[in-house]
Amino acid sequence: MAKTIQKNPWLSIWTEPRKTIRSIVDSDPKFGYLLLCAVYGLPFAFNLVQNFDLTRVIPFWAILIGSLVVCVFLGMVGISICAWLLHIFGRLLGGKANFQEIRAAVAWSNVPNFVTVLLWIILLGVFGAQVFNRNFSEMQFVGYQAGILFLVMLLESIVSVWGFIILLSALREVQEFSVWKAILNVVIPFVAVVIVIWGTAWLFSGPGRIS
Repeated sequence: MAKTIQKNPWLSIWTEPRKTIRSIVDSDPKFGYLLLCAVYGLPFAFNLVQNFDLTRVIPFWAILIGSLVVCVFLGMVGISICAWLLHIFGRLLGGKANFQEIRAAVAWSNVPNFVTVLLWIILLGVFGAQVFNRNFSEMQFVGYQAGILFLVMLLESIVSVWGFIILLSALREVQEFSVWKAILNVVIPFVAVVIVIWGTAWLFSGPGRIS
């Protein structure tokens, strides 16, 4: 019989990630999944717009609406791919978790992304469509805009670190890993993906063009 979640996981995941993820996977690994996909997918959509400088060809309002429409789908794809890689390589390390449990760990490590979404809203309010410029982070700002940008970047760094700590703790719990095995479970697939991307680029571009 499935257990019930005793605490508010949206709050307890910040300070008790292992207990929280255990409560979630024992009760319902899909709990909160779609919302967490949206929270992961929306900043990801905004980053794609920024990296490809899409404001040159798509109106600002259309980008905002389109990002809201596709954020859940992007989140599902991103979280599922991450979970699949962690599951495959985790099994090689002796991990005990099934795919749904690892997917729950990955999804709930994105709770700090609520802060990221808030930071994007602040940036959009202050800088408007300019925030989607590919070179936005290299632009020079003065006064309150410079202060806001510095604070946003600082908070985003903290959020990223906190999310990584939650992911490691959640993986430790569901995979029944030590700290070092949990780190390996994250690092090995990351390195493998980098090698595959580099190798693909090498094949298509030639060794002389890879820097």
